[in-house]
Formats: sequence, structure tokens, C-alpha cells
Amino acid sequence: MKKILLITVLIITSIQTQASDIEDSTQVSKSKVVQFFTGHKYLVAPFVFYMPETNWVLGAGVKRFFNAGGEGDSLTRVSNTAIFMQYSLNNQIMFEHNYQIFADKEKYYFVGYYGYSRFPVLYYGVGSEAKPANEEAITYELLRFDNLSYRKVGKHSFAGLGWRYFKMYNVKGTGNGILENSTNVVGKTGSSISGLNVSYQYDTRDNVLTTSKGNYAQFVYSLHNNLTGSSHSFQRWQVDLRTFHRPFKQREDVLAFQAYGYLSSGDVPFNELGMLGGDMIMRGYYLGSLRDKNLLAAQGEYRWQALKRWGLVGFAGLGCVHNKLDNINNILPSYGGGLRFKINRKENVNVRVDYGFGNGQQNLYFFIAEAF
Repeated sequence: MKKILLITVLIITSIQTQASDIEDSTQVSKSKVVQFFTGHKYLVAPFVFYMPETNWVLGAGVKRFFNAGGEGDSLTRVSNTAIFMQYSLNNQIMFEHNYQIFADKEKYYFVGYYGYSRFPVLYYGVGSEAKPANEEAITYELLRFDNLSYRKVGKHSFAGLGWRYFKMYNVKGTGNGILENSTNVVGKTGSSISGLNVSYQYDTRDNVLTTSKGNYAQFVYSLHNNLTGSSHSFQRWQVDLRTFHRPFKQREDVLAFQAYGYLSSGDVPFNELGMLGGDMIMRGYYLGSLRDKNLLAAQGEYRWQALKRWGLVGFAGLGCVHNKLDNINNILPSYGGGLRFKINRKENVNVRVDYGFGNGQQNLYFFIAEAF
């Protein structure tokens, strides 16, 4: 059931390139339709791919850039919002809307997402039970809402409050698989997670999508119990630390590092555990191929701006998942490389294609904006 990427259609890439060059000329005018799909404020990315679990999948994503502080506000970083949808010939669907909005000279900052999905995922077990031989395709319906609203409390500091709601239902395995046969899997028949988010954030990044310099630190605490309307009582802590440097003044190359921790305790459903892998950190591992209450990971990345629009990236990382922090072992490696194309020069946004390798695993990733 390994993912097979057959076709990725980015029609807008070639159009965007031409449009950016056209905008430098005052002799050519564009219609409103062309401006909508090729202007600096929008990116449109249709795609097609095939997986054995899903059959053919059709989809598209639209990302919009805007200045919530108003035109000419140089003190407010560019905000972005994106809508993503995909549909398979097996009648499976996924929809998500996410946003990052800076407002009022960055006095306020809003970040979050909501969505719905009915798509298969691969499940390998929890903790030490997770093995490639256990691979099982499971499907469930998931309603998701997670947001944080920040208020500036210092020069680069924000304090935030928010709410998260995740409802998982209609959980189905392949029959006689590890999910059905395991007796200690929390939430295997479904879960309704509702709870409070409390956060602190320090942010000096110059660009939230493609950072070239600055530092970032985020701490999030989430509480779920009967009082907050949750079917399971647990708490979790997330720590995300990043730093970005320009090693050469005369070049646009970037050296980036990230350390990430996900710590949880209590009656944690299996879809709320720390999941190793995916397109953001520990690339190369299938997301959730290893999962447990605690996840620790770190990665470094060198972004070489080879040409005006084209770049190359090399990355490497280490990570692990464990039930208890006093028993950390089995640290796994992750490494790989990627290609970058600057699809929007004004907002400095890249399309990235990464190929990552893990311990016996490898995966291809195609996304807009950097992994971190």
C-alpha cells in the first residue's frame, strides 16, 4: 500500500512565471480572470495522484496572500490563508481551510484550521507494538477545528488562547487487523476531543512561509476533560523551537534548525498521540508509522539558492517516540534532499519537492511553503 505519485499538475507554475515577467512591462494589460489566478496574491495548484488505498485522487489548493494591516503597512507581515480539497474515485474526501493572520501592526495574530476528512491512513500500532508487518489501512471520518488567538505582550512576544475540537467516528479497519485485535488502543471505536489551548510565542521571523532569518519559539498547553466536553481526559504540551541564519551576506542561502517536542499524559486516543514522520519533520517516515505519548525530534536544513528562482535543499534529523520520557532509546535517523521553485517572488513563497529516507522507509512530498 505504498503511496505512488503518478501525476502532479501545477498548471499555475508556468502561468505564474510568465505573469511575473509580464508585470514588469507596462505595455501588456491582463484581464481580471488572469489577474486572479496569476497575480502575486493567489497561488492555485491542481493535482492528480494514485494510491492503492484510494484509487485515483483529484484535488486542488488555493492559497491567498494579503496584508491585514492595510496597504502600505510595513510593520505588519503578510498574512496567508489556504483552502485545500481532494476527492478519490473510492468516494473519499478531504477538505481543510487554514490561516495565519497578522493584524493592527501585529498587535494581534490569529492562526488555526478547520476541516473534514474521510480518507484512509496506515496504522502500525502504538509504541513498541508498531511494526511494518502490522500495516493496516483504516478509515475514519474526522471533524477538526483548532485555533489560537494571540495578543502582543512584548516586542516580539505573543500570548494566546484558543479552542480545539476533534471528532473521530465511523472507525473501520480491514478486519482482523491490529487495531481490532489490540485491547489497549484508546479511542479505537471513536472519540470526541474538546479542550482549551493556552500558548506563548516568540517570533522574529522575516517571513512565516519561507523564513530566511530570525528565531521562533512556541509553547502550547492543551487540556481536555469532561468539563471541556471531551470523551477522554488528557493533557498535552507542544514545544517548537526554530532558528534561521544567512551564512553568506552576498547570497540568499539559509541554514535552518528546528527542535520539536510533543508530550502527553492521561487517556490519550490513538489519533492524538505524538506521530513520527510526515512532510514537516522526520521526513521519510510515513506519518504515524511510529506513535506514542511522547515525541522528540530535531532537524537541520541547508537551503541553497542555486538560481534566481530555483534552489536545492539538504536535510537531516533525529527523532523518537516513547511512552515515558525516562526511557528514551531507539533514536531514528531521517535525511534527504529537495528541489525548490520560487513560485511567488514578491511574497518569497516556494513550491517544494522533498524526498526523504528513514529507517527502512522513504517518501516523496510535494507542498507549497517550507517544512518549517
